Amino acid sequence: MLNRPTITPAELIASGILPLKRNGIYDAIKRGKIEVIDLGHRKAVVTASLRRMLGIET
Repeated sequence: MLNRPTITPAELIASGILPLKRNGIYDAIKRGKIEVIDLGHRKAVVTASLRRMLGIET
């Protein structure tokens, strides 16, 4: 899943990659801790920054 350029917040929640529930994910997005691309009413999580945050990629 993290090989794709972006994923939806719902996919991130379902993956269990982060130890956060739905509200925690959306709160992290709101605070700027998780980088997203705003597509109007939808958001796309940038997986490159997520991989760096998790230490998978430098």
